[in-house]
Order: sequence, then C-alpha cells, then structure tokens
Amino acid sequence: MTELGAAELRFIEAMALHFERQGGTRIGGRIHALLMLADAPLSLKRIAELLKVSAASVSTNIRACMAMGLVEPVSVPGDRQHYYVISSEGWESRLRTAEEAMKAFVKMCRSALASPQLADKPHLREAADFCDFYLNEMAGIAERWRATRSARPTRTPKASKGRTA
Repeated sequence: MTELGAAELRFIEAMALHFERQGGTRIGGRIHALLMLADAPLSLKRIAELLKVSAASVSTNIRACMAMGLVEPVSVPGDRQHYYVISSEGWESRLRTAEEAMKAFVKMCRSALASPQLADKPHLREAADFCDFYLNEMAGIAERWRATRSARPTRTPKASKGRTA
C-alpha cells in the first residue's frame, strides 16, 4: 500500500469508532481496518506510516489485536521485521470469546440464584434464562460458518499493481 484513499480512510475511521464503542481503542480499530484492506502483510513501521501514528502505539495495539485473535504475525523471507495480517481464524475467535464470556456470566447468575436470598430475583433469573437461550441459539455457529466458507469459491487476491508493503 502506498497511500490511503478517501474510501479507505473513511472505513478505517469508522472501524476506529466501532472499536472504541466496543471498549477497545481507536488505534486498535484503525490497525484492524488497515490490515483488512491490505493485499500483503504490513510491517509495524509501515502500519505506523500509513496511519500516521507512533510505532510504539502500533506495537502496543497490535499486541491487543493479537490477544483478541484478530491479527497474526507472519514472516517475510529475507526480512527480519515483524509483519502482520488479519487472522484467518479471527471471526471464529470472536465467537469463542463471546461464548466464553456468556458462559461465565450465566454461571455467575446461576450461582447467585442458588442462594436462598437471591433465588426470587426476577432480573437475575431473566439474565440467566437469556444467556441459556443465547448459548443454545449460537451452538454450532462456528461449524456452520466453516461449512459456508468452504462451499464458496476461493478468490485470489488482486495483483498489487506496484504497491509495496
């Protein structure tokens, strides 16, 4: 990528605000968006240049994106820099994270409902019932996604047309 166009910048900023609304950082959203648009792996230095932010900020936020399962490191033969791409398992990772959080929440609610002092709390029961419903509805979604994804024809990335990572 040489420079970012207007449409790319709009998407990057929209993703930054989305990440922030979800409790993340704007720069994390920008990094994720940039890597979604990239045709090739990007180095920390190049990410910082394209987003016009410090390399330290990119380094900190890339680790957070990796912890969320959204981004993964890759190597480029003959180059010692660190490069990054969107994780091929990122969407499933997000599903697993949401499911784990919901399971922990329902466990906490069910534990509280087991206490005689809290057993008759309707909001607590509704929260637990909703979580059970949600988890039942979500069961198997990752497998269905993989089946849908594998049934689609594979797309080959466009040639870079002189662009460099």
